[in-house]
Amino acid sequence: MRRATREYRFLCLAIGTVIGMSLVGMGCATHVPPAELAQARTAYAQAQADPQVSTRAPVALREAEEAVRRAELTWDKEKDVREVQNLAAVAQQRVELARAAAVQKQAEIDVEQLGVERERVLLEARTREAQRAQEAVEQAQREADRAYQQARSATTRSTQLAQELTTTKEELAAQEQAAREQAARAQTKPCHCKRGVRCHCKK
Repeated sequence: MRRATREYRFLCLAIGTVIGMSLVGMGCATHVPPAELAQARTAYAQAQADPQVSTRAPVALREAEEAVRRAELTWDKEKDVREVQNLAAVAQQRVELARAAAVQKQAEIDVEQLGVERERVLLEARTREAQRAQEAVEQAQREADRAYQQARSATTRSTQLAQELTTTKEELAAQEQAAREQAARAQTKPCHCKRGVRCHCKK
C-alpha cells in the first residue's frame, strides 16, 4: 500500500514537473518577439545605412524609425504578438516608402541636372553661333575696308591723271599760243623805206 502510494506520488511529481516545464517553455515562448519585428528592424537599419535614403528622404526615414519604435514599445509593454506584427508591417511599409521617396528625389535631381546640362549645351551653341556671326561681320567689314581703299586709290589716281591731263593741255595751249605769237612776229617785218619813196614792205 505504501509502495503504491509512493509510486502514485512519484507519478504525480513527474507529471507536475513535466507540466511545469511545459508552462515555463510556453512562458518563454511568449517572450520571444515576433519575426516581423526583427525584419522591420533589419529593413530600417539597412535603409538608414544607405546614404541615398538618409540624404534624399530624411523625413520618410524618420517616420519609419518612429514606426519601428512604436512596434518595439508595444512589444515591451503589452507583449501583444498580433498587434506587434501589424505595427512591424507598418514599419516595413514606412521603410519602403522612404526608399521610394529617395529614388524619386534622385530622379528629380537627375532630371534637373539634365535640364541644366541641356541649357548649358544650348548656351554653348548660341555662343558659337554668335561668334560665327561676329566673325562674318568682321570679315565683311574688312572686305568693305579693302574695297573702300581700292576705290579711294582709284579715285586718287584718276584725280592725279586728270590734273596731269589739265596741266598738259595748259602747257600745249601755252605752247600753241607762243607758236602763234612767234609766227605773227615772224610775219611782221620792220619797214625801212624813206618817206616819199614807194614802200616795198607793204603788199
